[in-house]
Amino acid sequence: MPTWLGFLWTSPNTLLGLLLGAFTFQLPRLEGGLIVFDRAPRGLTRLMPKVGRSAMTVGFVIVSSVRVEGRLLAHERHHVRQYMAWGPLFVPVYLALAIPYGYRRHPMERAAERAAVG
Repeated sequence: MPTWLGFLWTSPNTLLGLLLGAFTFQLPRLEGGLIVFDRAPRGLTRLMPKVGRSAMTVGFVIVSSVRVEGRLLAHERHHVRQYMAWGPLFVPVYLALAIPYGYRRHPMERAAERAAVG
């Protein structure tokens, strides 16, 4: 799928991601076509470690309490590819799979982990 079409297909998610990013009270940086909020743990990103998360991807936006680079960047970039495939259906599908699998065994998380290693 061309990137522009994937971007358009997941634009509702990206808008939600930008809204969440605004609650980090920081300016984003661009990383290879992604919008990344990872400058300092403030606002939303200060709360994330308290619920056991360091980063989340919503559309083409990554919100993180730690610097997004290396393996974490590869993991989150794979989620962007998943968003490009599922578009506005990503969030409901992700949540529906979380019910039987939880987080650690979630198929989308396992695929992102494999992408980050390989």
